[in-house]
Amino acid sequence: MRWLALLVAGIFYAAAVSPSVSQRVPRFLLPVLAAVGAILVVAALARSLSRLARAQRADRRRHLLPVVINAVAALVLVVSPVIRLVGATIGASSGPRTLAGFGDWRGSEGYPRLSGHRGVDIAARPGSDVLAAADGRVVVARDSHDLCGLILVIVHEPHDYRTVYCHLSAFAVAVGEHVARGQRVGTVGTTGQRAWPGYEHVHLELQRGSDLKDLEDPARRFVGCFDRAAVYAADRLALTYPVRC
Repeated sequence: MRWLALLVAGIFYAAAVSPSVSQRVPRFLLPVLAAVGAILVVAALARSLSRLARAQRADRRRHLLPVVINAVAALVLVVSPVIRLVGATIGASSGPRTLAGFGDWRGSEGYPRLSGHRGVDIAARPGSDVLAAADGRVVVARDSHDLCGLILVIVHEPHDYRTVYCHLSAFAVAVGEHVARGQRVGTVGTTGQRAWPGYEHVHLELQRGSDLKDLEDPARRFVGCFDRAAVYAADRLALTYPVRC
């Protein structure tokens, strides 16, 4: 059972963090592996608790460590994903759902990340429109061949900011083209780090200038869903959601 759990965890981790793997496995393989892993973790926790309860008082300290390890594993690999699953299932009261926020140390599916999240993940159906969050000029529209997949970058002048859109399935604009706020610039996809079924999203980053590490939280500049009749501030960069509400 222990080796099976390690094998499942190894396959799951390699597929989850590698686009070259995740794009080549069946769509439901990762969720199935996650469910199997969760069952194994819960079973291991129950077994360790049972052994601790049956142990003699002098022997309980030796049985306490497996309980702690399995409890931590259950918290990270079972409880956290279940909480994120509930959040992904229940719709937001207003606007689109955010699966992972800026600086979040959990991914869209609820599993730990190796670094803080660089942007926000806005839930959307595959094939639905990706909208420009503000007026600007397209400077990148290509396959990044990494976690971002099909990437679109729009420069917003004169504010010296640019928005980055990841995981698109197709582009509706070309490099050098000027776009207006709310204009369709592409379609939602699962390129790059492939999202699980039900967790599809647009990853949106807000970068200052040309420094890839100079990031801000896009959510702080969100002013709601795009409205053709609305008047948006011109003295600062105001962002509308990159999907239709």
